[in-house]
Amino acid sequence: MSPKTSYPLEDLARGLDLHIRLTNERIDDELARIGRLRRARRQVELRMWRTSPLFCKPR
Repeated sequence: MSPKTSYPLEDLARGLDLHIRLTNERIDDELARIGRLRRARRQVELRMWRTSPLFCKPR
């Protein structure tokens, strides 16, 4: 038993492990979302550059 709570130490360790795992999953999800946003932004910039009349002048 933990001296300050009535929970067994094993339960506290399991709860902490769960919290860490869920936090890591949220961080991974957020990093994946940021990666998708950055890729989409690059695609939009490239499409704008390709279709811009300033850059599409005939030579």
